[in-house]
Amino acid sequence: MLKKIGLILAVLCLGLILAGGLWQPAMVSAAPSIFASPIQAGCYLAKLNQCKIHVDPFSIDIASGQKLVQFELITTRTSTGRLTTIYDFRPDQNNPPPFLGSTYSPSLVAKDYGATCGQTYTLSLVGKDSGDTGELTLGTTLPFSCPEATYTVLLPVAKR
Repeated sequence: MLKKIGLILAVLCLGLILAGGLWQPAMVSAAPSIFASPIQAGCYLAKLNQCKIHVDPFSIDIASGQKLVQFELITTRTSTGRLTTIYDFRPDQNNPPPFLGSTYSPSLVAKDYGATCGQTYTLSLVGKDSGDTGELTLGTTLPFSCPEATYTVLLPVAKR
């Protein structure tokens, strides 16, 4: 008789716990399915008063069965924290993802992007494929500095 009462109490307690929402299954998050090769960038003096950020070629690896949705190159100016998207790619009929394999090596429209001389930047590669729920940071450079601009003053010369 005591065993029956104990068993009934145990079943009732378990029912209360489950009905009351005290027991929740563990949440499992999906692992990212997109990765990239290391991203490298630096800054140089293109003209006496113009600096540019150069981005080396990189590749993006997509999980098998997934499609590239987008990727962006984003600079962060360390002095202000200002984020600037310098390249935004979204595939379409003119820019399809790879037909074979899962590695995408973009041929960027430009490899050099305007920058402010004398500033320090970091560059981030952000991307997403059809298996990801949101954008993921695929790589970030260490901070790099642009050289100081040099200006020349042209004075008129009077000839006699």
